Amino acid sequence: MENSKPKKSVVERIGDFFAVAGLLAFLVPALAAFGIGAPLTWVQRGLGAFGESGALLLYFIGAYLIAALFGTVERILPVLSGLMTGLLLFAGAFEVPYLTGIRSALFRFAPFQEAAPALFAGALAVIVGNLMGRSPKTKAIPGLLVPFVSGIALLIVLAAWSPFTKSTLNLDASSVERAIQSISGTLGKEYVNPEVEKAVRQVMEEKNKTLAEKEQALKELQERLERTEADKKALERSLKDSDQLSKQLEAAKKALDEMKGRLESQVPLVQGGRYDQAVQPADPLVRDFAVKAASAAPGPWDNPQGSRIPNDAGAHQLVLIHGAISRNWKYVSDPAVSWTDYTSPAKRTLALGLAGDCDDYAALMASCIIAVGGRARIVHGVKGNQGHAWAEVWIGQGAMAERVLSSVARFTGRNPGQLAVSVDAATDNRWLVLDWELGRYSFPARTITIAWTSD
Repeated sequence: MENSKPKKSVVERIGDFFAVAGLLAFLVPALAAFGIGAPLTWVQRGLGAFGESGALLLYFIGAYLIAALFGTVERILPVLSGLMTGLLLFAGAFEVPYLTGIRSALFRFAPFQEAAPALFAGALAVIVGNLMGRSPKTKAIPGLLVPFVSGIALLIVLAAWSPFTKSTLNLDASSVERAIQSISGTLGKEYVNPEVEKAVRQVMEEKNKTLAEKEQALKELQERLERTEADKKALERSLKDSDQLSKQLEAAKKALDEMKGRLESQVPLVQGGRYDQAVQPADPLVRDFAVKAASAAPGPWDNPQGSRIPNDAGAHQLVLIHGAISRNWKYVSDPAVSWTDYTSPAKRTLALGLAGDCDDYAALMASCIIAVGGRARIVHGVKGNQGHAWAEVWIGQGAMAERVLSSVARFTGRNPGQLAVSVDAATDNRWLVLDWELGRYSFPARTITIAWTSD
C-alpha cells in the first residue's frame, strides 16, 4: 500500500494561512533590523499608525494565536507561554498598541534599549512555543518554561554580542519614524530631511536617558522646529514690508557681494550668550557693511552728536539696516543644537552670506546699529521650553522717543502706534524692537531678560 500524508482539513489550512500572514508581518520590521527599511516605510505610508513596527508585531502575535486555534495544536500551554513571552519582549522595545506601560518599565534596561535583540528573541519564543504545542509529548512544566527561557536567553546573547551594526536597527525604528512623521504632519514634508532625522536619532540613541526623558527631548525638538517655522514666516512678511526700500538697499546688496572674497567663514563660533564676543561693531568689514546699508540716508545718526538718540537721518538709517539684514537673511538652524549653545560672531555671519538663527541675527543687527552710532541691546524671551533672541535699538525717552517713532513710521509706511517698543520702568528708556520684522514681536515670551547691552 502506498504511504501518503493525510490531507489537511479546511480549518488547518486556515491556521496555516494565518501563520504565513504572521510571518510576513514579522518580516517587515525584521528587514528593517538589517538596514532594509523600504518595506517598513511602504507599509507605514499605506497603513499609517497601523503600519508601525509595534502594530505589525501585534499582528504577528495575533496571527500565531489564530494559527494555533485552527491548527494541529496538541498542547495549548507552550503556545500561550510563547505568545506571552513574545508579546512581553516586543512591548519592551517597541511601541505596541495598548502596552506602552511595559516599554516605559523595561526600556531603561540595556537589552531593551536596542530593538533588534528583543525583536528576534520575541519571535523565537513564539515559534518555539508553537512547535512545542504541536507535540503531544510536551510536558506541562517544559512547555511553560522552554519558550520563555529560549526567548530571554537569545535576548541576552544578542544584546551582549550586538551583531547589529550602527547602520542597522539599533533603536526603535517605529519611535524614530513616528517622531519624524509627527514633525512632518505638523510642520510640512519639507521637515522630513537628513538634518531632522539625524536630530531625532541623536535623541533616541542617548542610552543614559529614560524613555520619558527621550520623549521630552523629542517634544522640545519639535517645539524648536515650530519656532523655526514661525521665524521663517516672520522673515517672509518682513521681506514684503521692505519691498518699498529695494532701491535704497541696493548698496547693501552690492557691498555684501563685494565682501565675499574678503571674508573668512572659518571664524569660530562663540559660546551661546557671549554677545560681548559676537557683537563686533568695530570690525572693519562689519562697519563697512553697516555704512553701505545706511548710505541711502547720509548724515550723522544723532543730533547733538554723541547723544545716540536717532535724529531723522538716524531713524532712516536704522530702517535701512534692518531691511538690509532681514531682506537678505537666510534662516539656517541645526535642529540638533539649541541657539543657546552657540552664537555666530557678526563677521562670521557676514561671511556666510547673512545666514543663521535668531541669536546670530540679533548679534549682527546690534553690531550694525552700534557701528553707525546707535545704542543697542539683545533680549532673550522664554515661553515654556521655547526661546527666542532679538535686538532692540535705544530711541531715548518720552517726547524724544515719540519723535523717533514718528520718523520710523514715516519711512516704513506704518502707524507709530503699531511699532513695538520696550520701556524700562525705572528710567523710561525706550527701545524699538528689531526682530525679524521691524517693530513687531515674533515671539509671545512670558519671561524676558536683557542678555546684553552696549555701552
